[in-house]
Amino acid sequence: MIYSEKQFKPDLTRPLHLGFFISQPGGAPQPRGIPENELYFELITRGRVYAPDDKTLCGPGWIFAHFPGTQTVFRSPENEHYECMTAKFQFMCRPDSDDWPRAFQWRDADEAVRFCREMLFAYHHANIDRLVLGNLIWAQLRFRLELDRRQSRRDQIPPRVSAVMSRIEKEYMRDVKVADLAESVGLSASHLQARFKESVHMSPHQYLIQQRMRAARHRLVTTPDPVKQIAAEVGYLNTENFCRAFKQHTGHTAAAFRRRYRVYQ
Repeated sequence: MIYSEKQFKPDLTRPLHLGFFISQPGGAPQPRGIPENELYFELITRGRVYAPDDKTLCGPGWIFAHFPGTQTVFRSPENEHYECMTAKFQFMCRPDSDDWPRAFQWRDADEAVRFCREMLFAYHHANIDRLVLGNLIWAQLRFRLELDRRQSRRDQIPPRVSAVMSRIEKEYMRDVKVADLAESVGLSASHLQARFKESVHMSPHQYLIQQRMRAARHRLVTTPDPVKQIAAEVGYLNTENFCRAFKQHTGHTAAAFRRRYRVYQ
């Protein structure tokens, strides 16, 4: 039977199988074939191994997803080895939005290694419920895939546009001028406007407002600070202007947004 990658959904009512693999120099003697009822992950914690395309060398933080009919990674450069956590899920097959690539990255490799150590300890030493661990690991892998995709999209943005985005993200609370942003990357204001809209699908000013609104939403939910104070801290000297922008951006007043998402008042 041939499966589409978009059809894989784990049966999280069945126990996870979690292991650890240490290869010989040059890699494993041979790859492991994946049977029809498994979805198998390898998360590299040490060394380097060639990706399934047999061209890309991948180190700690790389995650490989293997589907029925495929094989695990196994080949390392001569005199090198690799180590990885392995997670095997049994699955139910039905149309679903899940879409696993064969390889993606947990961008913070040290964090990935710590996660693997924690999961292996919980599974083999602490004897934590394997259904609980299966749900946690699956959710973490999905989360890291989403972050990797977001970063990959960011990596495709032209460097000068990306530099402006980074500056806006750091300085959204200030009076950021498009002319100053353009000058900082060696472009005219009109040229920056055109390039930014082409890459980000909004203007630099709209991106600035987006960052301010994100910060405001977070502060409204996680702090008891007055709306006037939050407005000033995200870059609005005039509270009325902030309230107008917030309502336009979220569809709620600041007070209504806080009531909606603050469980305890």
